Amino acid sequence: MSDKKSFDAIKAIKLENDKSAGNLVDVMPIKVQEADIDLSFLDNLSVEHPRLLVQSKDLAAFREHLKKDASYCKFDAFMSNSTLKFIDVEPYAEPQPYPEETVGKASLWRPYWRQMYVSCQEAFNATRNLSIAGIVLEDQAMIAKAKAWTLQLASYDPEGVTSRGYNDEAAFRVIAAMAWGYDWLHAYFTEAERDTIKQALIARLEEIMHHLQVTVDLLANPLNSHGVRSISSAVIPTCIALYSEYPKAREYIEYGIEYYAKHYPPWGGQDGAWAEGPDYWNTQMAFLGESFDLLKSYTSINMFNKEFYKNTGDFPLYCMPVHSKRASFCDQSSIGDFPGLKLAYNIKHFAGVNNKPEYIWYYNQLKARDTEAHTKFYNFGWWDFGYDDLRFDYLWNDMPEVAPSNEPLLKVFPITGWAAFHSNMTKRDEHIHMVYKCSPFGSISHSHGDQNAYTLHAFGDTLAAITGYYGGFGVDMHIKWRRRTFSKNLPLFDGKGQYAENTTSNFEGEHQDRYCIEAGGKISDYDTESEVLFVEGDASTSYQFHNPELESYKRKIWFAKGKVFVMRDTATLKAEQDLTWLLHTTFQTQTSDASFQIIGDNALLDVTFINDCTDDLLSIDNVEGFGEVDSAEFQDLEVHRHIEAKFKAKKSHNILTLLVPSKADGAKTQVSHKLVGNTLELIIDGEQVVIEL
Repeated sequence: MSDKKSFDAIKAIKLENDKSAGNLVDVMPIKVQEADIDLSFLDNLSVEHPRLLVQSKDLAAFREHLKKDASYCKFDAFMSNSTLKFIDVEPYAEPQPYPEETVGKASLWRPYWRQMYVSCQEAFNATRNLSIAGIVLEDQAMIAKAKAWTLQLASYDPEGVTSRGYNDEAAFRVIAAMAWGYDWLHAYFTEAERDTIKQALIARLEEIMHHLQVTVDLLANPLNSHGVRSISSAVIPTCIALYSEYPKAREYIEYGIEYYAKHYPPWGGQDGAWAEGPDYWNTQMAFLGESFDLLKSYTSINMFNKEFYKNTGDFPLYCMPVHSKRASFCDQSSIGDFPGLKLAYNIKHFAGVNNKPEYIWYYNQLKARDTEAHTKFYNFGWWDFGYDDLRFDYLWNDMPEVAPSNEPLLKVFPITGWAAFHSNMTKRDEHIHMVYKCSPFGSISHSHGDQNAYTLHAFGDTLAAITGYYGGFGVDMHIKWRRRTFSKNLPLFDGKGQYAENTTSNFEGEHQDRYCIEAGGKISDYDTESEVLFVEGDASTSYQFHNPELESYKRKIWFAKGKVFVMRDTATLKAEQDLTWLLHTTFQTQTSDASFQIIGDNALLDVTFINDCTDDLLSIDNVEGFGEVDSAEFQDLEVHRHIEAKFKAKKSHNILTLLVPSKADGAKTQVSHKLVGNTLELIIDGEQVVIEL
């Protein structure tokens, strides 16, 4: 394969993935709250530089604050941690295309894709940070270095390997870096240099805007995840830098504001949750938050003016809990790690926006623990925490933390279809929680075939987990395991799971992403106030594409005394089908006739089937491995396991399960049960609980 064919092949793959969302407006599961924004403020914006973050008119005051206090806005840390390291680094040469032999398989070219955007992120950090520091400190050496980085990036081919069409992650970083250099160093470039950078910015901006306006038509197809992010990460900062100097800059800012006012967020309702999960909440909120901050600083407009923004910090607080690993849903680059440091910075941002001191508690917990954040690719390839501190302290007010409640609670995000049970939320060694999902977004984009799924964490161990690894979108582990129902804590009917196909799946037959949404579920009932908390979900339509014989499947989960979970799975089918009940874990298991145990490092989970479903129970087996995934993708990594409880074929299934977590080195939680009709009587450590099923 020639270089030209290799280059074109990657662009073709990228275009197919970019367009995959299709026109889904008619099946959108939520109605986006619209905001009215008077755009007349655009008539009177400053034409002076800089405009990104610190305004020209405020620069002298910033310098004066800094002379009095070297730690003003944590500027000293910004210098020592984020800026000085680039002083002796030469600007990077333009990256090379991915090797020809990698093009045919995503797992082969993904590492080169990642390395390219990581290098571009470093170039972005160098350009932006040296530009800010050089101008603020009036340091000619830093200014000269920042100029060199900006001009080097301007020499990259806008239609080459760092174009949006080849590697959009690289493209967003290159254009944003040049925007910062152009804006802050404006007076230090010659007219010819300014024009060179300006033309490079315009070429890259036009490519991105053509993609948004023509290729995917984002205003009509708002679920294009990378398209959405290109507005905040690339379009807004570039158009601020070019405002009044490129006629279309105003038009494109208006486009971005219209999208955010009328169509955003497409992935979550007013409850504040995010259908793509906490990792993609993290990336979306990171870039959106910064772009809203830059707009606020330049225009004084407040874009955080929807109910979603008032509530969205609750989503990571409850659904990506501080103390757990593998305990949430959807694609996660951080799978297997504790919640990452950028999540802490994002939730702190919303503490500033909404005056929520519980978010500061979350931030402090992660900040104190994640001391090696700089070693993780999903941090050093994406974020600069020194810059984040500078921006937050400049624009928002910090506050003392307030810890959330340790009482048993159920937090429900009914519009987006997520929920979380918690008890002893602030105490790592006592914390019990379950995260649950039954979303009307189904398996669209970075979501999976996991409606009615759950994870369970107790006493420091995630006992019922999401297994597998995340090597990148479209690799074997992604499309053959993690997207699929058989990697979740869910039942299979006749071996079939929920619809979770994707353009990377090579799915035979007609395929549209609308099927992913049509395979959504819904939270049908819940109680957050009674002594026994519960949530119920209906995932019937989730299975029906692959299994039209299934008429109904519901799951109801109760949480009693903040200690014990009861789960009921009910299903009806047109014809007799067997049911395989799955529970995934990274720990060892021990099986028995009608029960099994997960044996963690700190905790145990006893799982018992407690109604007459045991008459239909054929076997309980421990199964290791990741199905048909290419073993090269998990070479030298731990192989995970899951329990398969198989029930005989019937037209209706009714499976009642008791899940009891206990400390491994302490007294076990004592539970007895008696089932009379539809009434379940439990005695939990001597206390009676009655559940009407």
